[in-house]
Amino acid sequence: MSRALKPTTDLANRIARIYPSLSEGHRKAADFVLQSPLDSATVTIEGLAEKSGTSTATVTRFVRALGYRNYGDFRAALSTALKVALAPVEGLADARAAAGSVFATMATTLKGEAANLDEAIATLEEETVNRAIGLLLKARRIFIVGSGASHHVGAFLEDGLALYLDADVVFASSRGGPERAVRHMLSAGPEDVVIAISLPRYSRATLELARFAKKRDAVLIALTDGPSSPLVPLADMTLFAPARNSFLPNSPTAAFAVADALITTLARERPDAVEALKGLSESLLWTFHY
Repeated sequence: MSRALKPTTDLANRIARIYPSLSEGHRKAADFVLQSPLDSATVTIEGLAEKSGTSTATVTRFVRALGYRNYGDFRAALSTALKVALAPVEGLADARAAAGSVFATMATTLKGEAANLDEAIATLEEETVNRAIGLLLKARRIFIVGSGASHHVGAFLEDGLALYLDADVVFASSRGGPERAVRHMLSAGPEDVVIAISLPRYSRATLELARFAKKRDAVLIALTDGPSSPLVPLADMTLFAPARNSFLPNSPTAAFAVADALITTLARERPDAVEALKGLSESLLWTFHY
């Protein structure tokens, strides 16, 4: 069975944008491509027409409606999308085929996580960190966006920032999908900070929310894996957390560590840090096990 093409690639984004305006024939072609991308990438234009229940003329018009010059350009874009989607599958297959024990897999994975952490430390820039901390301390509100593996990092960051900052902290992506996230961010402005978190394979919803934040003139801080991330050109400043994993699509370990370091630094730098932590500790006194 083919793996459905998710809207994280240029081709899927193009289809999503024009789908409401497509004719019935064009929609048949679009539906087949989205549900059976592997089949679509390996057939001729005549084959796609037959499999989608349309005609070669319809497929040609559909391809042009997507903005491609011809069917060859369309197939090349589809092959690129499949490469992105299936890369983790191929990586896992290669890893399983390689010789190695269960223990070796555990050890190799931990060494990879350590390398990600070392690189995260090496890419830290003092000016960026100082600016980010200063803006977060002064922010009226802090919005957090992130999905997939980044969702868990966002939830962790929300809890920590809410504990140690006076700002109103809102994990917008956890409140019912992108549409509701936009509603929560409608009043965002220059006094607010948006922290956008995205790791490979990058979330289209997170990118759209980041663009929305910029339109609202909010300060955008990106937490992502490297300079090639699509979040970097949008962000006012970026904190890097490499996410390489030999077996899986990504690893959020370094992102969690950067988020933890961010929370720790903000707790320390808060003007009334000692008094705030004292009050928090007293309020939680009877929740601890002694």
